[in-house]
Amino acid sequence: MLSRHLPEEMVTEILSRLPVKSLMRFRSVSKAWYALIRNPHFITKHHTFPISDHNGNHSRRVILERYRATIDTPRFSMHSNDTLEFSGDIHLIPQFFSEDINPVVFVGSCNGIVFVVGISSDRCHGGPEPDRAWEIGLLNPATRESKRLPFVPRPPDFCPMLFNFGFGIDLNTNDFKVVKIMYFDSPRHYQVEVYNLTTDSWRVIDASLNSAYFIATPYYPSYLNGFYYWLIRPVRSHRGHRLLLSFDMSNEMFREIMLPDDTRSLVGHIAIINDSVAVIFPAHGSNNVGFLLEYEIWVLNKSIVECSWTKLYTIGVPSRPLQFLDDGLIVLSGSHCDPQEKCLVLFDPRTRELKNLPIYDDGSEMFDLVSYRDSLVLVNGWRNVLEQQGTR
Repeated sequence: MLSRHLPEEMVTEILSRLPVKSLMRFRSVSKAWYALIRNPHFITKHHTFPISDHNGNHSRRVILERYRATIDTPRFSMHSNDTLEFSGDIHLIPQFFSEDINPVVFVGSCNGIVFVVGISSDRCHGGPEPDRAWEIGLLNPATRESKRLPFVPRPPDFCPMLFNFGFGIDLNTNDFKVVKIMYFDSPRHYQVEVYNLTTDSWRVIDASLNSAYFIATPYYPSYLNGFYYWLIRPVRSHRGHRLLLSFDMSNEMFREIMLPDDTRSLVGHIAIINDSVAVIFPAHGSNNVGFLLEYEIWVLNKSIVECSWTKLYTIGVPSRPLQFLDDGLIVLSGSHCDPQEKCLVLFDPRTRELKNLPIYDDGSEMFDLVSYRDSLVLVNGWRNVLEQQGTR
């Protein structure tokens, strides 16, 4: 055996550079290797390496969600990040969510953990416990480990009009947190609850959010470096300040940030592009090639004292962006593709190159996806991991 002939430090170094898929198999080699692969220091060390598998594929991957109009239950599959090469199905319904859940929404990912929300429209209307209309969970697709978050008991008259979610990690404690923002119409106010993975519990925080604002649900994942972001739009008027709302996962405080003044459109989205917070303002354009969707991309320059914005570029693409990947590439919906050749499209805004990504499918009409990185991070027993880490 390898560990009998090499020092323990060298074995650790070698194993830390292997893909998660290999390490999951190696847990059965010995009790020592099993303990090492679950060790918090090893998990952290492994997460810092840009690991590729034996085919040279990077450890970043996507989960693709597929819908058909004639089928109620969506299907989910895992793919490579850059070619969408199929790597396996993932069964969220009914193994993880109840059978009446539809739709399923991927809020985002952090350190290899995907935050996913399942909604039951039947339970939303007239159900005795409104909170049970939402099934919320954390999923590590690489290890297939998952966790359903607990329901919160509610009184019968607890009826929020809108929900918003955020997900990330407290960089001071390494604890994963979920933020739930609920809007009530009578009287008009917001209530904010935070879930901690280490305690597996929810609590209400004093957020003091302005009830005159409408907090828009991000279309793209919008967590970066300990902060989650939403767009704010005025409710009572089409005019007024357009704002970015940030939530600090460590001190659990909100902050308002002004958006660029010289953008042409009030409608926009947030995305994380090249490790920067970006806002995306759409405008329609055309050129001699044909009809394009045009987007202005602005990135946030953030400091302790003030924030400013820089226009990154303007892009024209033939179909709607589905996802902005970490390396700056954009996955497009592929609606302009030949209907007989179902595909998504990978667009490089630097070179303006379009690359068709074939999807071997049996008639899906709608797609959604979330990007994540393979990791060993645990969603069950994370408190024990952090306690072990603190004793070293």
